[in-house]
Amino acid sequence: MVGHLGLAGQVACKPGHRVFGPATTTARRPVRVSANGEAGTSRSKGSKASDTNGAPMPESTPHQAFKVAAAAKISAAKSLARKLSEEQKAAAAAARAGTQRNANPGKAKELAELTKAQATDLAKQAAQADSLARAARKAEQGEPHVLELQRLKTENEALQRLVLQLASNKADAERRLAAVKDKFSLGVAGDSTDSAASADASKASRTKSKGEEASPPSLSTAEIQRLASAASAAGNRTFSVPEGRVAVGTTIRLYYDRAAGPLPAAEVRPTIKVGWNGWETQQTLPLRRVASLEAGEWWCADLGIPDLLTRAEFVVYDEAGGVHDNNSGSNFVLELEGAVSEQQLHVRRLELFEAAEAARRRELEAEEGRLHQESMVAAQAASKAARAAFRVRKERAAGRAAALAVARRRRGLEDLTAAPQREGVYAWLGGEPRAGARATLAYNLRAGPLRGRDSAQAVIGFDNWHLKGKTVVKLEPLSDAQVRRHGLSSGTWVAATVELDEVALVVDFVFCDERREAWDNNERRDYHTALAGALADAELAARLARAALERDADATARQEDLAAKRALEKAEIKYEAAKARRAAQAAFLYTRPTTPRAGEAVELLYNPDLTPLRGRPEVWVRGGFNRWTAGNFPPQAMRATGVGGFHATTIQVPRAAHVLDLVFLDSGDAHGGFTDDNRGLDYHLPVAGGQGALDPLRVVHVAAEMAPIAKEGGLGDVVTALGRAVQEEGHEVEIVLPKYDCINYDLVEDLKLVKEFWYNGVEIKVWKGIVEDLHTTFLEPCNGMFWVGRIYTEMNADRHRFGVWCEAALEYLRHHAEKRIPDILHAHDWQSAPCTWLDCGTARTAFTIHNLNYGADLIERAMGATAVATTVSPTYAQEVSGHPAVAPNHAKFHGIRNGIDPEIWDPAEDEFLPRSYSADTFTEGKAAAKAELRAKMNLCEADVPLVGVVTRLTHQKGVHLIKHAAWRTLERGGQFVLLGSAPDARVQAEFNALAADLARQYPDRARLWFAYNEPLSHLIYAGADMLLVPSMFEPCGLTQMIAMRYGTIPVVRKTGGLNDTVFDVDHDVERAAAAGMAVNGFSFEGTDGPGIDYALNRALTAWYSERAWWQEMTERVMRMDWSWAKPALEYIELYYKALRR
Repeated sequence: MVGHLGLAGQVACKPGHRVFGPATTTARRPVRVSANGEAGTSRSKGSKASDTNGAPMPESTPHQAFKVAAAAKISAAKSLARKLSEEQKAAAAAARAGTQRNANPGKAKELAELTKAQATDLAKQAAQADSLARAARKAEQGEPHVLELQRLKTENEALQRLVLQLASNKADAERRLAAVKDKFSLGVAGDSTDSAASADASKASRTKSKGEEASPPSLSTAEIQRLASAASAAGNRTFSVPEGRVAVGTTIRLYYDRAAGPLPAAEVRPTIKVGWNGWETQQTLPLRRVASLEAGEWWCADLGIPDLLTRAEFVVYDEAGGVHDNNSGSNFVLELEGAVSEQQLHVRRLELFEAAEAARRRELEAEEGRLHQESMVAAQAASKAARAAFRVRKERAAGRAAALAVARRRRGLEDLTAAPQREGVYAWLGGEPRAGARATLAYNLRAGPLRGRDSAQAVIGFDNWHLKGKTVVKLEPLSDAQVRRHGLSSGTWVAATVELDEVALVVDFVFCDERREAWDNNERRDYHTALAGALADAELAARLARAALERDADATARQEDLAAKRALEKAEIKYEAAKARRAAQAAFLYTRPTTPRAGEAVELLYNPDLTPLRGRPEVWVRGGFNRWTAGNFPPQAMRATGVGGFHATTIQVPRAAHVLDLVFLDSGDAHGGFTDDNRGLDYHLPVAGGQGALDPLRVVHVAAEMAPIAKEGGLGDVVTALGRAVQEEGHEVEIVLPKYDCINYDLVEDLKLVKEFWYNGVEIKVWKGIVEDLHTTFLEPCNGMFWVGRIYTEMNADRHRFGVWCEAALEYLRHHAEKRIPDILHAHDWQSAPCTWLDCGTARTAFTIHNLNYGADLIERAMGATAVATTVSPTYAQEVSGHPAVAPNHAKFHGIRNGIDPEIWDPAEDEFLPRSYSADTFTEGKAAAKAELRAKMNLCEADVPLVGVVTRLTHQKGVHLIKHAAWRTLERGGQFVLLGSAPDARVQAEFNALAADLARQYPDRARLWFAYNEPLSHLIYAGADMLLVPSMFEPCGLTQMIAMRYGTIPVVRKTGGLNDTVFDVDHDVERAAAAGMAVNGFSFEGTDGPGIDYALNRALTAWYSERAWWQEMTERVMRMDWSWAKPALEYIELYYKALRR
C-alpha cells in the first residue's frame, strides 16, 4: 500500500485500484513538443500500456510470482535487520551485566555510556535507511504488477542497507543477504524495472491462531515433572506441553529452567520474546514461576501458535538486567507441525491481505455511505434554512430601506407649507382629506394665473412628489348651489374627485389649463395638504416594505432558490473535503466501528508502515478526548493483526467524549523514541453520541482589510473568506477592523455605535455590524488617524497608526468586548503583527504572512511571538523558509493555500456570461462565451485555441514571458487576449507598443485591454481555452483556480501557489496523486522563452490534436474543489495546535 502522512495525502490503493481517491487520471497519448514547437508522439507517464489498437494490455502472467519473490526478499531482509538488532542488544546487555558484576564502577559507567552511544547511533542509522526506503515508494501510474515489483525491490534494497548498517560483521551480513537472494530468486527479469510502486500487498506479518485464546492440554504434575527431568538430563533448558512437535494453530505451555541458563538469579521474573517467521514479528510474554517442579528453577508461559508460520524461535531475558539467553546465539527453536514454506507463506499472505483489504474497504465504504446520507440530510436542512435566512434578510433589507425612505420623506416634508385650504384659491370639499380615501379638490379659476380660462386640470402627487406616479384630473365646473352648499367664496369654481394614496403623508397638487400653457404652482412652491389618518412611521415603513416585497416577489423567489441551491452545493463541497481527509487517513488509521461511539469500546487499527514509525519493532498509542481537555490515557501497546501491516488495540471511550485524540509511539515511554503526531497536529477522530457538546472555538481576526468593504489586495479576501469558512464549521468568528472613513457603510448591516472607552488619552468608539454574515467590530480612534480618505498612506506613518490601533484592539478585547477573551487571536501581516507580542490576555495567537515585501522586521518579531504561523500556500512557505524573518521560527510555519469563493465565481450563475453552464453543460456554455469574447475583442471566428491573460502587468507577473507567449500563440495559429494594466509607466508603454504591433500583424487574432473591467474578466475566464500565469513568484494566485472553475486549462510557471494547484499532465501524475488530486494543466520551471514554450506548446498541441481528451480535462478541472472548505479545516487544526502549546 502507498500512503501519505499528511491529511491531504494520497489515498492508499491496491495495484490498479483506488480507494476513496480522486478519479484515475485519464490516459492520453500526448504529442511531445520541443521549444520550437516540433512535435513527436510518445506515451504519457500517466498512460497505461496498450496494444496498437489502444486497448489495455492484459496483466502479465508471472505477476503473482514477481510479487511473491520480491515480498519474500523484503521479508528476509527485515528479519535479518531485526535479528542483527537483537544480537547487538543482547551483546550490549551481556556487557552491561558483566560490568555490573565487576567491582570497577568507572569501567561500568564507561561501558554503559558506550552502549548508550551505540544505541543512539544505531537508531540514527536505522532512521536514515528507513527514510531512503520511504522516499523510494513512488506513486506513478502504470502497469500494476511492474510497479508493485519495483516498490518491493526498492524497499528490499533499502532494508539490505539497513542490515549492513546494523551488522557488526559486514562480511557475514553480505554473505547472509546473498544466500537470501539465491533462495528466493525465481529467475525473472522483473527486477530491472525502473517504475515506481503504487501499492504494497505483502505486509501481513502473521495470522491469529485459532487456538490462541485456548488453554494447552492439561497434564498431571507427575507428567510435567517427568518432562522437566528428561529435559534436564538431556541438557535442555526448555520443553513444551504437549511434548513433541508443535502444531500451528494451537496453544502450548512453554517451560524454561532459569537455573540452567545465563540469567542471573533475581527477584524480577524473566520474560520470553518470541520471533515469528525469522523475527519478522515479535511477541513478548512474562513467565510465571512453577514452584512444584524439582531439579531446577522452572518458569512457564502459555503461547498461542499462529496458523501461518515457517519458523518460530524465542529467547529469554531478564528485563531488569537486560541479560539474554539466546541459546548461545542459536536461539531456541520450536519444531513446527503444519508449517508452510516461505513461498507458500507469501502467497497466502497476499491472499489474506487482499481479502482483508476488500473487507476493510467495504467497512469504510459502508460508513462513508452512512456519513454521506447524514450529510445530505443536513444539507437539505441547510438548504431550507438558507432559503428561510435569505427571506429574513430580504425582509430585513426591505424594512431598513422602507424606514430610511420614511425618514427621508419626513425630512423632505419638514419645510413644506401644508394647508387644508386657501381662502378663495382651493378647498377640499367635505372636510380634510384622508389617506387611502377619495376626496374632492375645488379650485377657483379667477384666483390666480388661470384667470380667464374656462377649464383647468389638476396634477396630483404625494409626499412632495417623492412617491412614484402622478395623476392628472380634469376639473369640472361647480354649480352655484354647490358653491353655496360648501361655503365657497365667490368666483369660478371647478372641482374633481381624487384618489388619495394610502401610504402618503401629504398630497401635492398644482393647476394648469388643458394645453398646459398656464400654471398655478403657488409661485413654484406648489400646494400641499397634510392627510388625515396618515400612518405612523413604523406602520408606514411596514406597508412600504410589504409593497416592495410583493413587487419583487418573482425575483425574490429566484434568489431564494439560488440561496438554497448554493447551500446544497456548499454542503456537498464540505462533505467531499471531509471525505478526502477521512480517506487519506483511513489508509493507515481507522477504527471498528468506523465511527467510535461514546460510552463504548472501540478497536483502533494503525499501520506504521505508512507513517514515521515504519520499521519500528513496537507500536504504542497514547491519547485523550475532546482535544485533550477531557482526560488522557497513558501509552498502551498495540498488537500486530497479521494483516496489511496493521496493529490494533482497544480503547474505552467515555460517555462525554466527542473527539478521540491520538499520538503513536515506538515505546511505552511517552517522552522518548520515535513518534507519529501528525506533524505536530495529532490525530483527532470524531466520536458519535457524546453527552453535552464540545465548546466551539472563539476566533477573532485583527486585520487592516476586509472584503468587500476595505480591500486593497488579497489580504481582505482571505480575512472574509477564511472567517466565513471557519464560522460555517460551527465556530464563533469576529473581525476587528479600523473604522476607516473611506468604507461604504451601506454594505454593513445593522451598524450601530455600542460604546466608547478611553485608551492612552484617546477616545475609542466601538461600532458593531454584520459584513458578509460575519460579526464585525469597527474601532474608531477619535484622533483622526483613520479619517484620511484611504486605507494606507505612507509606510512610517502607517506603522505608527496601526501600532496604536493594535493596542486599542487588545484593550477592547481584554476589557470592553461583550464576549469572552478569544481562544485564538489571528493577526495578519505587518499591520496587526504587534498583536502577537502585546498583551492579549489568555488568547493564543496565529499569524499569517500575506506579503513579505513590507514590514519584514515586524513580521520577524511576530514569527517569534506567535504560537503558529502560516502563509498562503505550501510551496510559497518552502520558498520563503530561508528568509531572515521566517527562518529562525520555521518549525511553527505552515503553508495553507488560499481558496476562491464558489458563489462569486460560478459559471452556472454568472450574470456576465451569455449562457450559464456547469461541468455537465460546459460545451455549449464555453462556446457561447468564446463567441461573445471574440465579438467584444474584434477577433475572427475560427476553429483555433484562444489563450487568455488576466493580470496586473508587473515584473512579478512575468511580463517578459507574457509578451513572448503572445507572439508564440499567434505563430502557432491561436488567438491571444489580455486584460490588465501596468502601474509602472515604462511597462505600460512597452505593452502599448506590443498592442500596436499585434494589431498591425494580427488584426483579427489578438487584442490587449488596458483597463479594469470586471465583466470582461469573467468572459475571459469562461471563453478562453487556456489561461496563462507565468509569474516569477506567486504566493498563492487566484486566477488559475478561477480559470479551472470556468473550465479553462491553466498554463503556469511552477512557483508558489501555482505549483500547489496546477499539476502538469505529463510530469505530475505522482505529485497529484500524493495530494489527492488529478493532473489538470501544463507547467514549466524556467524564466525564459524556451521554458514557457515547453508548457505552452504542449497545451496548444494537445488542443489541436487531442480534442476529446481536452474536453475530458475541461470537465475534470471544473469538478475540482478550490473553495475554502479544505483550507478552513487545516486552519482549525492549527488553532487547536496553538491552544496546546
